Formats: sequence, structure tokens, C-alpha cells
Amino acid sequence: MAPSKLETYRKKRDFSKTPEPVGQLTGGGNRFVVHKHHATADHYDLRLEVGDVLKSWAVPRGPSLNPADKRLAVETEDHPLDYIDFEGVIPEGEYGGGPMIVWDTGVWAPMDDAAESLRKGAFKFRLAGEKLNGGWMLTRLKPKPGEEDERHWLLFKERDLFADESVDILAARPESVKTGRRIEELVEKPKAPAKPVKLNSGALPGAAKGAAPERVEPQLATQTIVPPDAKEGWLHEIKFDGYRTMAHLAGGNVRLITRGGLDWTKRYGDLPEAFRRLPCRDAIIDGEIVVLDEGGISRFSLLQDALSSGAGNKLVFFAFDLLHLDGWNLLNSPLEKRKALLEQLLAGQIHSRSAIQFSGHVTGEGRTLYDQASEMGLEGIVSKRVSAPYQSGRSKTWTKTKALKAEDFVIVGYTLSEAAEGIASLALGEWIDGELQYRGKVGTGFDAEMLKQLLIRLEPLRAGAAKLEGAPKEIIWVRPVLRAHIHYGNRTADDVLRHAVFKGLREVELSTPVSISRKRLISDADLASISITNPTRRLFGKSGPTKLDIAVYYAMVGDFMLPHILGRPVSLVRCPTGRPEDCFFQRHPFTGMPPSVATFRSTNSEGETKSYLAVEDAKGYLALAQFGVVEFHNWGTTRKLLDKPDRVVFDLDPGEGIAWREVVEAAVHIKAELEALNLVPFVKTSGGNGVHIVVPAEPKLNWKKFHQATSAIATRLAATAPETFTTTMGKENRVKRIFIDFHRNARSHTWAAPYSLRARTNLPASTPVSWTDLETIDAPGDLNYSSLPGLLATSGDPWAHIGDFARELPLLSETGK
Repeated sequence: MAPSKLETYRKKRDFSKTPEPVGQLTGGGNRFVVHKHHATADHYDLRLEVGDVLKSWAVPRGPSLNPADKRLAVETEDHPLDYIDFEGVIPEGEYGGGPMIVWDTGVWAPMDDAAESLRKGAFKFRLAGEKLNGGWMLTRLKPKPGEEDERHWLLFKERDLFADESVDILAARPESVKTGRRIEELVEKPKAPAKPVKLNSGALPGAAKGAAPERVEPQLATQTIVPPDAKEGWLHEIKFDGYRTMAHLAGGNVRLITRGGLDWTKRYGDLPEAFRRLPCRDAIIDGEIVVLDEGGISRFSLLQDALSSGAGNKLVFFAFDLLHLDGWNLLNSPLEKRKALLEQLLAGQIHSRSAIQFSGHVTGEGRTLYDQASEMGLEGIVSKRVSAPYQSGRSKTWTKTKALKAEDFVIVGYTLSEAAEGIASLALGEWIDGELQYRGKVGTGFDAEMLKQLLIRLEPLRAGAAKLEGAPKEIIWVRPVLRAHIHYGNRTADDVLRHAVFKGLREVELSTPVSISRKRLISDADLASISITNPTRRLFGKSGPTKLDIAVYYAMVGDFMLPHILGRPVSLVRCPTGRPEDCFFQRHPFTGMPPSVATFRSTNSEGETKSYLAVEDAKGYLALAQFGVVEFHNWGTTRKLLDKPDRVVFDLDPGEGIAWREVVEAAVHIKAELEALNLVPFVKTSGGNGVHIVVPAEPKLNWKKFHQATSAIATRLAATAPETFTTTMGKENRVKRIFIDFHRNARSHTWAAPYSLRARTNLPASTPVSWTDLETIDAPGDLNYSSLPGLLATSGDPWAHIGDFARELPLLSETGK
């Protein structure tokens, strides 16, 4: 929709001064909010999510539960959707200056067609909130003779079970449903104006005059078991759970750079505006971007939700280091001096609700802070040597201590309780070099309902389970399908967990908003035709999945996978013995091959004519499991148009030192760059540590021109963040970088097919996901042979319509321009 819907809203506000969100046009929900607002005149604001905006009415006397009360409601400008969560103080002198709280919120539904009812001026709707519920009515007042103002309405409650003539809901429930505070508590007592502090950067020991660098690689902390000794001169900070970010300020321009070197300024909503208000010409500030829960604790899941729905004013930047200020490089200055100057810089700019916060610290002994962090459920603490300079990369002058040992373990069995007639404990395992090792039992942290659900889910997994060495005899073994998140004190000499506490199942959820209806491509007759010899033969170790597990997996995902490989040339990875060292790549027909697998002849890039493989129907697809096929790899073309490829793949292959979260950051960055080229990117996990970005293309170019075009695009992509990406092959070229592999777009080159298993421990799958889901995945290996079929049954295939988005590839020069 046209962005002019928010034009009036934006014209009335100076976003360099007000904390209100600038707003983006997104939509599709049915939320509502009632704000209580102390401005020029006290009033309430009713806002309903209609399309991609909040339709808003100012209600001076507020809503009433008494149907006899008719309250004036003046229609105001449309507000952005992220205003629904806004609670704060609009500065005095700005439009609507004064405090505002979220007095009520929930969902709403129209009783008739909303657009038609609003046009006619008789709008009936239902609310389901914490304070307001049931039927309500907005009726437009006729303008006075000679006037054309149709902004005045009456709001009143309909007579239903939620009507109440005796209770003044405004007096009975004055608090915010978001924070529990009254609006009077929101206004901070005015402080005496702070005397201007001269920020003398050059006075710091080690400060050097010079221009600010384009990028400073962040300093990283080394993991330790306990905080460092107090006698050694350390300070200790809370460890945040967010995105490490370097804020670069230069002449009013703000850049927010991720740990991987990507510019995510545009993704971070209103946050850049907060930095523009700082009293300096230029600066580089190190910190962490988070979203806080109601208890003030940073939660990465909340940050993911905020970024996927539009950050708005939800983000908080905790500043903990100052690396450059007003022409002075401070990297070689002592940490304690840098932090003191940072606190001076932020003085007068931060308050309890500001978007920038100073990361405080304690000096000396860190054990007390560590214990508090554990008690509060925080991530842990970071300890820093007070006298140390700033050192990019991993260092020992910064350490991090996790508040509790917390890891995920595979559930390999359970024991029963005679007294409770249910589960007494779970047996845990850990993958080590492809084998499951027993790690002890966990018998606390459950409630009765969880124990009941666990038993229901574990009993069907008993068939085909393997016993682990070194475990008690009473364990009932199950196949290693489910994982548990466990807190524990430490490990014994033989690696058994001590003081283990169950914190929940670690499960992947895919929320792709697509229809799960699909065309049946695998019939019951096809399934009946499967014949597996040695079905119990285990792959990749004594406790690995069986040959039958692979056949069952491909049968269950076939309806989703087949549309992406039918009619396309394929290569296979076969593991006939189950040992990793015996796996091999098969691109040509082989002896004893199922007759239902198609073959065709083609001339390769070296002028040799050879036979290749293709899957043409479900019967051939299912038959391959009998021959030890674990992986399917497809060409980026179809047999019918063999020399006109229609799928581009950019394989993001992380080098040493690149974490999964940085790969996700890089993929999101690449997505935006491809969209700027009028292409529509899709994404899937690689089945390893990387990501495959796949772009549907119109089949117009031959292989040579196709490869040249994708080479030029990859060059363009790498040039947008040269310290993050490389297109040069070789392990030595990708240390702390991500290799954009475009060479899979050459003739007869292949890439892992969508939903293909990978021949690795626990059989992870190369899984298509939505872009939103990609940012919620913590461990891509959780998408595997055991978890994926069930997820697909509820979420559907996010690539189901990939072919509808084919675009002509832009022909860029090899320089990327």
C-alpha cells in the first residue's frame, strides 16, 4: 500500500526528538490498543489494526462499560502498527508531548464488513482485551450545517455479558497492562540541568589523533569456568543475549555494523535516531543490541521477533566501550578510561526508557555478580582487565563466564517410577565422533503434565533403539529423536552430568504461513513397492540411524521433495556399508540400478559424451533407498531444457571463526542485495554450517553465460561487505570470512537437493525455510531425518511456488558494476 497513509503522522513529529516509532507499513493482524495519554488534555486513544495501519480515535473521557454512556471519539491520523507497543514519554514541546501508557490491549473483530461500516459511519466490533471485552459501537456524528468535518464519532458499549453499569473501569484499573505502572509513575522527576562536560578525548593515555577507521573488528571474550581473581584488576559486566553491534557516528551519519561486518542500520528501526542526539562529531561505540522482557532481561527470541516484524522502537543498545571520539583513536587507552569517557558522553542522554543504555559494571571480585546472574536467569557475566587496550579478535583480557552450564542432550531412554506409575528420569546421550555416549540421567525439573507428555512421545520410539555402553540396566532405550535442554553443575571424571535439571525439550518449530495442502505424488502402491534388504543396518556408528530410517524419511517427505527434483538431472551420494569412509558420489548409471531410474546422455564441458541420472517418478525415487542412497544432488536445470538453467544457487560457506548467527546475518544481507537486483531469493540450510540461497531464473541463458552472470552477481554481493565475503576459492582465503560459492552454477555441477539428507551424524537435512524461520533457528542440525517429516506436515513447503518467481538475470560486468 502507498506509504502516504503515514504522511500526516510523520509530518507532525520530529523523530530526532520523540521516541515514537517512525513506523513501517506491514499488516495482516487484528490487534487493538487503548493508550492513556497525558498531553495538553488528558485522554484515551483507541487504535484498531485495520490493514497496514492503526485506525485511531481520541476519546477524551475514556471508554465506559455502561451502555448508557456515549463518549465522544475524535478520529485522528493513522498510526503505524509498531505504535501498538509504544509506552513512554513524548518530550515536552513535541506534538502530543506527555506520558503515555498501554492501558489495554488485545484483539478485535468486526461484526460486519469493516471497510463498509467505517465508510457508512456505523461500525460495530468486538474486543477481547484485559479490560475491555464484548461488543462496542462507533457511530459517526453528522457535521453541523456548513461544516464538512466528519471526524467526530460516539463510542459506547453494547448491552451484553461484559456491560457493567456500576464499575468505573478507568478508576478501577488505571495501570498499564504492559508494565503495571500508572501513568504518574512514568514521568521521571526533573533533574537539575547537568553542567556541560568537556569530553577531552586527547587526555586519555594512549589516545592518538586520527580519522575513524571504516571498521573495527570486535574484541571477543574467552570462555572460562569461573570469573577471574579479584586481585588481578578486573571489572565485570552482565552478558547480554543479542546482536553484537558497532555504532559508527560521523557528521550526523549513523552506521550500525554487525559482528560479521554487515551494515544493518536500516534493520534496526528507530535506533539510529538515538545516536544522532549524542553530543559529539564522530564516535565508534561498541555494544549489544537487545530486546528486554518485562523483567528487564535480554531475550534473543524477542529480538528475533522484533526484527522479523519491524524493529520500530523495541530495541535497546547497551553501550560498553568507546573506541573513537571526535578525532581521537582510543584503542590503546586503558579500558577503565574508555568506559569513564563513554559514561560522560552518554550523561544526560539516557533514562530508564531510552534506546541507548550504559552497560554498568562492578570492579574487583566478580563472584557476587556471577551468582546474581545465575539467580536471575541471565546469560552470565563478561570480565575485562581494567588496564588493557582494545584488542580485536579473541583475547584473554576479556573473559566470559556462563551463569550456568547449559547444554542440549539427546534423550536416549527413560526409567519408570513404581510409585508414580510413570517416568522417573530421562537417560541422556551426547554425540561424540559420530557415536552416542551415555551422559547420565536427569530426574528433576519436570511437572506432572510434562512427564505424561514425555511418556506418550517416547514409548513409540522404543522399537529399533540401541543400548549405550556404561549405562544402568533399568533404562528403557529409545531412538535418539528428541533433545532436552539441561542445566547442570559439572561432569564427573567419566563425563556423567552432576546435578542435572530438565529445562524443556529443544524442538524446532517452522511457522511458514503457507498452505499445507499438497498434491499426492507418492501413492500407497508406491510405498508398498519399497523393498529394503538389511533394514536394521546402522549408518555412521552403532547408535546411528538405520537403512530403514532413511527409506521411511524419503517416503514421508516425498510429496514435498519430488516437485524440486522430478525431471531434473541428479547425482547421488551412496553409503552402501554405512561407514562414512565408504560413501561415494555417483553421477553415472551403475550396475543393478533400479529400472525406474531414468538415464540420459549428454556432452560434458570437456566434450565427452556420458550417461547421467534423473528421477522421473516416485517409484524410482523410492527405489534408490535400497541402494544405499543417502543424498540427492540436483542440477540447476531440467532435462527438457538441459542447456537453459533455471535455478541459481549461492552457497554461503563459512570459514574458520564464523558462527552460525553470523551466517544468518550474512544471508539476510544477501537477500536484500538480490532483491535490489529485482530477483526473488529463497533460502535453505545446507545440512551443515552454511546456507544455500536459491534464485529462480527464466531459462534464457546457456550455461556459459549463466555462469558468467552469476559470477558477476556474486562479485557485486561480495563488494557490498568485502571484509565479510569472498568469492576466491581456497580455505586460506575464507578465514573469518564467508565464501560465496557461485561455481555450482556451471554445467553439470550440482548442489544438495531441497530436503536431501546429508551423510553426517544424525542425518541432518538441507531444509528450505522461510526467511523469518531462518532467523529463529539456533542449530540447523535439528532439522534432520527424525524431526523434519513432522514439521513439514504442519508447516508446509515454503518453496512450493518458487517457480512462479522466476526473473531474468541481470547481466552485470565482472567488476560487479
